Parts: sequence; structure tokens; C-alpha cells
Amino acid sequence: MDLAIQFVLQLTPFANIRAMDDHADILRYIAEYWEWDIDAYRTYLNPNLRTDNTYIVLCALVFLTMAEWMHLIYSGLTSEELQQRMYAMGHRTFAILAAIPRLGVIIVRNMEIVVIADSPVLALWLVVASMFPALIFPLLLSGARELRLWIANRWRQRRALERDRGETITVTMIGRSESNQTVPVQPIIDEIEVSHRHNGHLHSPGERIRFDSVADGCK
Repeated sequence: MDLAIQFVLQLTPFANIRAMDDHADILRYIAEYWEWDIDAYRTYLNPNLRTDNTYIVLCALVFLTMAEWMHLIYSGLTSEELQQRMYAMGHRTFAILAAIPRLGVIIVRNMEIVVIADSPVLALWLVVASMFPALIFPLLLSGARELRLWIANRWRQRRALERDRGETITVTMIGRSESNQTVPVQPIIDEIEVSHRHNGHLHSPGERIRFDSVADGCK
């Protein structure tokens, strides 16, 4: 979504508007911006006003009227009033609205290509060829860059997952090895207690006499 918004804003005066701090300069800039659009439409309509391409002429007249309205209204504003309107609707929205007449120039030219071309396929290829150096090629480069970044991020995540998994397996094997090498303590303690009891019995007088008599009998 952000990529599409950035692509649309490239067709608008958004970058120049954001770069200017003085709203009087912005007002002068967009006035010149719309004057160029008005001259472009008038240049197109003067020889084609009475042609058979009625829909193209009507479309051009609509965009011409739009540009003239915007130039008429905004040219009468002060820099403070322009600042209030821009902050009320947002810089991006204002830039997109300001660029509609400029986009209309491209739309009218593409409509002419469709009408003059012999087939829809040919018209499509011609329209794409006309947009390739300015729009399609930069869009392809941007998409390829985004795809390369996505692949690199996925590769890093996979490598990190494999590394964490290897460390987990190593720790588990070390824990098992240590548990196998550990000598059980409780049986040793039991043997020591039995040995102490046996020695205690031998050191008592009754057990010693009994042991001596058994020994004499064996002799």
C-alpha cells in the first residue's frame, strides 16, 4: 500500500510542496503548475474542437475547466489561507487534487491513441510504451528492490532459525552426556551405612567373643 501511495505521489507536486517552507512560494508554484495545464488543454482543443472525437474533446474540456477553477480559486488566496487549507486536508491529499488536471493531459493523449489505433492490442502496447520510461520502468525497479529485500530478510530469518535449532540440539546432547556420566550417590551412601553397621557389630564384646569362638572352631 505504501508503495502505491509513493507511486501516485510521484505524479504530483507533493515533493516540491513539502520542500518549501514559505506558503507564498507554494502558492506561486501551484499557480504556475495549473497555468501549464491550462495552456496544454487549450493547445489541444484549438485544432480539435470541431472534430468527430466528441468524447475526447469533452474529456479535455472537463479537465480544462477543472484546472481553470482551481487556478481561479487558489490564486485569490493569501499564504495564510492556503496554509490553513493544506493543513485541513493534508499535504498528500492537496498534492493529489492539484495533480488531477496534469493527469488529465496524459489521459486525453492515451484516449487519442486508443481511438487512432486499429486494434485494442495495438493501442494497449502503445499506451504501455508511452508510459514505460517515466512510470513502468521505475515501478519495476522499485518492485525488484522490494522483492530483493524480502528475499534477504527471509534468508536471514531462516539462517537464524537454523542456528537457534543447532544450539538447542547441542545443549540437549551435552545435558544427556553429563547425566550419563553422573555417578549415583544414593547407592554409595547405602553401602557406606551397611559397612559402618557391620564394623560396629564386630567391635561389640558379644560379637567379638562369638567371632573368636567361630575362629577357634575353624582351627
